[in-house]
Amino acid sequence: MPKYSEISPQGDSPPDHKTIDKSDVPTWCAHPLKTPSSQPNMLLFPGEMTHHAGMLAACQQLPLVQEMMELATEAFDFDVQRVFEECAPEDFANRTDRSQMLAYVADCAAYELFRQQQPEAAGNPRAVAGFSVGEIAALVAAGIISYDQGLTIVKARAEAMQRWVDEEEMAALAVFGMEEDQLNHLCARVDPEGKPAQKVFISHCWGRKGFVCSGASAAVELLEVLVENEAQQEVVYKQRLEFRLDAGHTPLATAVAAEVEEVIKSIQMNPPQCEVYFNCGFRVAAGEDPSVFAPYLIQQLLMPLRWDVTIRNSLQRGIRRFFECGPGQSLKDLMIFNSFTASPSQTIRPAELTTLVQC
Repeated sequence: MPKYSEISPQGDSPPDHKTIDKSDVPTWCAHPLKTPSSQPNMLLFPGEMTHHAGMLAACQQLPLVQEMMELATEAFDFDVQRVFEECAPEDFANRTDRSQMLAYVADCAAYELFRQQQPEAAGNPRAVAGFSVGEIAALVAAGIISYDQGLTIVKARAEAMQRWVDEEEMAALAVFGMEEDQLNHLCARVDPEGKPAQKVFISHCWGRKGFVCSGASAAVELLEVLVENEAQQEVVYKQRLEFRLDAGHTPLATAVAAEVEEVIKSIQMNPPQCEVYFNCGFRVAAGEDPSVFAPYLIQQLLMPLRWDVTIRNSLQRGIRRFFECGPGQSLKDLMIFNSFTASPSQTIRPAELTTLVQC
């Protein structure tokens, strides 16, 4: 049998022929001749309630981090560096507003440390994602907003949430081992005051059969009883989350979302430099018009935080390395609930693929 080279035309190309060059391939095209524009890396940014005394010890001497803390102190009206170092009771670090502010600054500082340590991986990721308020730090890493603009958004978000917490008594319940439809049905059955309005919803979807339900305290108490009764038929574990005092990521956060929306509308955003996975379950490509995805920042306050969708979709799209930028390892621990079957013989567990960039 003749070789392909022996039977294929070897003559001159037609005058109007254009040679395919990988530089001509659009950025959104996965053509085999195209050199990948980024590595299969995803940067992850944890949310609030991850603070601890001694945060930023690994990077607080970096000049840019020092500048970041000074800007945060000016914006937030408390000594951010001292709170990071001490987290004393009088610092109220566990309050909803301060915990969000601390998480944002710590996430951005960890990202700066990552840029110093591994500039190639940090500067050219395939995608970014953040958990709750960590999503704002992810926007910074994607080049959508500046660190200063993030301070403005986080301040508005945190203070609006704290006012809500001060006005209403709320609670949260973690439930493991129950299907989502089944848990949604139980939430809909809760009627603490004989009113038609639902008072408790699924707020966080960690993975299959791993959820958090948030809402009015009385409604969460009733839901706990319903879950316990339902659990008699199957293996279910539940736990009250004493540190979670708001019902963010549910329709109950309408007033908070309205306040944050006004701030977001006032900020000029740039197209992302990489893919961005949003808490509400949507993904946008690099170069997307900000007007398309700006509403997702509001929806994350009103819809369940779909961490299960974020991780599953990123694995389906070829992400194979995760870097958690922030204090602790909350997201790496959380991803124990996530897995992806790439083939009949291969199951990918993202927790095993996650590297910590701790500050």
